[in-house]
Amino acid sequence: MKIFLISLVGLFFVACSTTYPAITEYRISVPKQKVKSPESSCKRDTLKVSQVFVTSSLMSKEMKYVVGEYKEYSYNESEWAEQPNKALSDAIVKVLEDSGLFAHVSSYKSFSSSNYTLETNVAAFTQHFSSDEKSSFVKIDMTFSLIDNSSAMVIASKHIVKEKKVMKADAQSGVTALNELLFTTLQEMTQWIAKGCK
Repeated sequence: MKIFLISLVGLFFVACSTTYPAITEYRISVPKQKVKSPESSCKRDTLKVSQVFVTSSLMSKEMKYVVGEYKEYSYNESEWAEQPNKALSDAIVKVLEDSGLFAHVSSYKSFSSSNYTLETNVAAFTQHFSSDEKSSFVKIDMTFSLIDNSSAMVIASKHIVKEKKVMKADAQSGVTALNELLFTTLQEMTQWIAKGCK
């Protein structure tokens, strides 16, 4: 009986000491713009940023990647800290607030009216691996549409596609590269909006 109890206690401690890999959460984030804001004639106008339109894979915290041409998988130990569709919308708002192009920039959550609306369609925000999974790159494919709310007409649109090689073929390097690529994409978006306001 003593041996049985000792064995049971031993098994209990072994079970309690077993470690399982934790899920690592990654954020979509762009740094505050430090470049000089472009001139704009919209400085007295207001802009509302609509929630981005995304593929279904970007509407959950599950982090996916593409292998070769057709295969898509999910990381087992990595996920987004928040849904990419929300995080991308917030990043666009943040960059436009920092740019100073408009008197006020509001998000899709706001009930306030605005002079313009920015709609964004995200066709790709993905990490891709070669068929042997030894090399990787990230891709962003976004289309921006600036709408004049008084006429409900699209006054300008911009399609941006960018790719960037990933230093290491893993989730962390992929997220780093995606954030860097997103920053340059949103800088280009800002310059485009500034020209559209002139």
